[in-house]
Amino acid sequence: MLSRSDLAALTGISRSAITEITQNLLDMGLLQEFPVIQEKQGRGRPAVSLRFSASHGYFIGVSVTDTPSLVILADMQGNVVGECEIPPSDAPQKLATTIRQAMNDLLRRTGVPRSRLLSIGIAVTGVVDENNGVCRYSAALNWRDVPIAELVKKATGAEAYVGNDANAVAIGEKLFGRARDLRHFSSLILGGNIGCAHYIEGNLYRGYDGGAGEIGHVTLDVNGPRCRCGKNGCLDMYAGGTAMLGLAKAAGLDCQTVHDLEGLATVGNAKAMSILRNGGQALGLAVASLIQINNPKCVLFADVEGFGKGIFQATTRQVIENNILPRFLASTEIVFHQVERSFLARAAASVAAQQYLRTGIVSRVNGSTLQKS
Repeated sequence: MLSRSDLAALTGISRSAITEITQNLLDMGLLQEFPVIQEKQGRGRPAVSLRFSASHGYFIGVSVTDTPSLVILADMQGNVVGECEIPPSDAPQKLATTIRQAMNDLLRRTGVPRSRLLSIGIAVTGVVDENNGVCRYSAALNWRDVPIAELVKKATGAEAYVGNDANAVAIGEKLFGRARDLRHFSSLILGGNIGCAHYIEGNLYRGYDGGAGEIGHVTLDVNGPRCRCGKNGCLDMYAGGTAMLGLAKAAGLDCQTVHDLEGLATVGNAKAMSILRNGGQALGLAVASLIQINNPKCVLFADVEGFGKGIFQATTRQVIENNILPRFLASTEIVFHQVERSFLARAAASVAAQQYLRTGIVSRVNGSTLQKS
């Protein structure tokens, strides 16, 4: 929650303009006012904080993968109010139809009126043209130049937006998660593969043509194992959950998840310990380089795969700390957090929420003049 004075200071917009804008948003029902509880009453009127009205509108979020996925319904504050599972599908038109069915089911079960659904957010692993709503390439889905946003819009009748999954996670952390107060941070997905995105000066950094953040394809060993991208020795081949489970299987270990792998390491299995340590070392070295290049205030690791607080996490943290300059060690916060199953779908919903905040609100606030103070 922020006061009008806070908003003026953050945006550089005059207090009078902020008052006019927020009044319009209050009239729309988008914002709510909350009095600030003060320990000691000072002179003048008590401060009033503003926050989004949760029930003003809702967003559908779906993270498209080659495994069963969650579709969620989130409110304006990022709270998940309903969820359902959909089967995997690499056929875009079939997927769009499935999303429509899931949308109707969620609205029916939650009692949210169709008129309150603002838009749909879709997160996809791969190269995404977010401006045109097209997935240019996804190895996981075997997609090339798929206009998925338009297909979903036609199927559902709702505005739809698509984003790279790592970018979606960063947006979700900024809007509703642990990075709300951060202007400089990097977020990483610890999943079957390693995803990464960066916020710089309060804005998502997309790079020249939207490809920034591909840390999973940083080359660590030119003679290493072949990655599905076609290069050898990518970070994904050492630190991704899929690759580590493949190494475990090749070593004859009986484990279905990385949590199982960590369990074997806990009881002293040398092969499991070696796989996890090598993966953590690879990730730590890559992130150490990232820190020294971008100088983020915080690096957020979202543990989607289920590593937990085991050897992999401990090794990653230790290698980062041992391979960055002391000045970065003192100023960079390293945060690992295990996430709920709805995390990626909620991140997808945040892509839709961000678009609404950028375009939908501005178009509805009439007569407001944004003047620098």
